[in-house]
Amino acid sequence: MSGINLLLHSFERSWKGFSSAWKKSRATAAEEPIHDLRVNVRRLIATLELTRALSRNREIPELQKDFKRILKRMGSLRDVQVQLLTLKDIRQTAAVVAFKESLERREKREIAQIRQKLKTTRKRDLAKGVKAIEAEFKRLRATRDDAKVRKAIDTVLRIRRNEFLKCKRRFKPAVDETLHDVRIALKKFRYVVEAAQPVLGPSAKARALQMQALQRLMGDSRDLEMLRAMLEKWAVRRGRKLAVFPAMNQLQLKRNRLLKEIVRALPRLEDNQTAEKIQPLAEKTAVAAAVALPTPNRMAATG
Repeated sequence: MSGINLLLHSFERSWKGFSSAWKKSRATAAEEPIHDLRVNVRRLIATLELTRALSRNREIPELQKDFKRILKRMGSLRDVQVQLLTLKDIRQTAAVVAFKESLERREKREIAQIRQKLKTTRKRDLAKGVKAIEAEFKRLRATRDDAKVRKAIDTVLRIRRNEFLKCKRRFKPAVDETLHDVRIALKKFRYVVEAAQPVLGPSAKARALQMQALQRLMGDSRDLEMLRAMLEKWAVRRGRKLAVFPAMNQLQLKRNRLLKEIVRALPRLEDNQTAEKIQPLAEKTAVAAAVALPTPNRMAATG
């Protein structure tokens, strides 16, 4: 199968997953379909990024923007759902239970808003954009041979790799902003590797799994800090800061352990790991063993 056809197949598979998750999210907006929806949105965005390196079609960046807007709209709901999951592991004192109830009320409000935003008419607009991109893929078959496809993918990978390495060099465990930057760069890079995997070959899948494991650690660390800050803010407003101190301390200890894991795990991602050597499309390569990293919470994995 040609490189263009492999990218088209990846794009169509992500759109199918997106459509299924969209339908379920409109019905319930529960944790799992929202998570799946976000994952497939990111995969579509990454595939479109690769496509932009092959085509100047103006509809590609516009469709990317549409998907990014959907991702942004779901951010608040995703955060509160993760926070509720994390609170299950915290000692359930009266103050923690009261805080949890406030989060549950907020979740209901967010769910109502999301279900309202995920309207069928909007989905139809997206479907039109997807059909236009599929037509563009088919047009590219005549003008973009495998060598051009590989060159375009390599260019995008190099950009994302350099961005990740730049953030990695600046990373300081004690500075939250640097952790956020390296996490975002790694996430974007990982999804591009995943989108290009059908062309790159099996070894790219193992490398993406390495990045996903580290992304989980960073995501969980971010979620713990956000939850701790929200709990503190809630407690100050209600004059219950002393009552939530043990819970805040527990959250901080968990985050400290994760930061230590991140510091140990980050160097394991070799600097050259994402400068993936593109194999001939027909060639079979062995899958390299992924670096063994802890796998905490599911939602931080790909959200």
